[in-house]
Amino acid sequence: MRAPIITICLLLLCNRPSHAGSAPPVGPVGTFIQTNFVGFPLVHDAQTWIFDPDVSIRRRKEFRELNGDKGEKLIERLGLGIDGYGDQRLRQQRIRDEGHLGGLNALLP
Repeated sequence: MRAPIITICLLLLCNRPSHAGSAPPVGPVGTFIQTNFVGFPLVHDAQTWIFDPDVSIRRRKEFRELNGDKGEKLIERLGLGIDGYGDQRLRQQRIRDEGHLGGLNALLP
């Protein structure tokens, strides 16, 4: 018995017809209910997505050639930046890392 009463109260507070092309809710209470419980009509529209689950299998070879097996080249390119100073940063990093074994000096005696 409580559910129909709560539903009627919510509809009265929203002051909103139940079809999708209606006016926005009136007042802060109506807006609160619309955004948190009911949802805007755009959210309830049916959508279709073209999805191919096998595209990753077909593109795996291309990714490995471009970015390395586990993305090592990709990580290096991201670390060098996109502002055109990648060559300078690479030189600085190689000078910094000279004499290090994979950058892990803590493991060396």
